[in-house]
Amino acid sequence: MTALATALVLVSALMHATWNMLAKRSSHPLAFLWLVNLSSTVMFLPVFTWAIWEHGLPASALPWVVATGVLHILYISFLSQAYRYGALSIAYPISRGTGVALVPLIAIPLLGEEISLVGVLGISLVLIGILSLYAREIRLLFRPSSVGVMLQDRLASNRGAVYALITGVTIASYSVVDKIGVSHAHPLVYGYLIFVSMTLGLTPYVMNNHQEDAWREWRTNPWLVLIGGLFVQATYLIILAAMTIAPVSYIVPLREVSVLFGAILGMLFLKEVMTTTRIVAALIITGGVILISVFG
Repeated sequence: MTALATALVLVSALMHATWNMLAKRSSHPLAFLWLVNLSSTVMFLPVFTWAIWEHGLPASALPWVVATGVLHILYISFLSQAYRYGALSIAYPISRGTGVALVPLIAIPLLGEEISLVGVLGISLVLIGILSLYAREIRLLFRPSSVGVMLQDRLASNRGAVYALITGVTIASYSVVDKIGVSHAHPLVYGYLIFVSMTLGLTPYVMNNHQEDAWREWRTNPWLVLIGGLFVQATYLIILAAMTIAPVSYIVPLREVSVLFGAILGMLFLKEVMTTTRIVAALIITGGVILISVFG
């Protein structure tokens, strides 16, 4: 990967970890994320207006916009449930790590991408580091039935982790869709329309079921909503731009350095503990990132 692509992905990762931390801090993650997306579409409207005037919107891009919009609605829905039932330090790395594992498996045969052996090693280190961060929670989720606990009980007690795993599947799915979609439309146009479709898709449900929660979030945390609105779309637009100059099989794993940023933000703002195991895992992730960015 080029230095520019690496820098874009790292900036995006920091922004991504930040808005996820803000969502976890909120009293109602789904309502908060809907407000974030709504504010983002308003803030970036001038940018979109300029971009569509300059670049237009080819009809060939519309199926990909619709597909990724649906996947992003599922993504936000499952992610909010993961944060409702689980800690940031569990839900965030599991969801992102699942995406890391699945994207190359989908992109290499489907998109014909090629990655080097060093790239494979880097991706593996990132995945191993993420899994190492929260190995205990993952073992509890998949512990054998001989302990006398029914599967449904284990799933209920680890509901946040289950939703995080499902979220990871949606991440892998929309990442591959977006790699194709961004080849049909300018990243600014394509990215903005994703947020429009996602916001419109969530609005009826939020208005019918969580309208009061949404207004409470806005009254309590207007500046956090606006910061989230800025970061949530900026990080995605940056990734789409990076996809135009680097393989998605590298971009998605490299982006997962956000897990390291998330651990730091959790320690600073959510009072989560940074143990020795997590420090070692963070170093493994960093090593994987270096291999991808320098030798991938």
